[in-house]
Amino acid sequence: MKLIAIKIPVFFVLLVFMATLLEAGESSPQAVVSPYQAVDGKVDQKTFIGWRVFHSACHGCHGEDATGTSVAPNLVERISDMEAKDFVATVLERYRIVMPSAEMRGDDTTALRRAFVEQVLRHERGELVMPTWRMDPNVKPHVLDIYGYLKARADGALGTGRPERIEK
Repeated sequence: MKLIAIKIPVFFVLLVFMATLLEAGESSPQAVVSPYQAVDGKVDQKTFIGWRVFHSACHGCHGEDATGTSVAPNLVERISDMEAKDFVATVLERYRIVMPSAEMRGDDTTALRRAFVEQVLRHERGELVMPTWRMDPNVKPHVLDIYGYLKARADGALGTGRPERIEK
């Protein structure tokens, strides 16, 4: 029951996103829905919010302009072929511990895993891979805005630094 409760928020976000795509496709079957608007280095409000949220939550690991660090990968390269639904799933749900399988052999694998997790949490062994942002009230509602910002960077529509906003 707990597993279902955890997966429902992501399912709901994906469902709303897919419904938005379907609606856009009905009005113009050949139209490609862009997750951002960028004109001469200026961006729409949602993309600007994506930049702002990225810089409050993600840049510490992924770098000032999403170009990666020794801790986390270059998102400008990674997002170029990534669909929005995959990005949402990664940001909201991905959290794993990388552990060498050779070290997990023994009579009581559960005890070995627990001991390994304790050592990882003390930063003595293993590697923690990206935290989940599902419960963060500042990130969760803007995950598609972050995607739009990163996609604009990946597509070359937006350069480095703080973008200006398109005036309406």
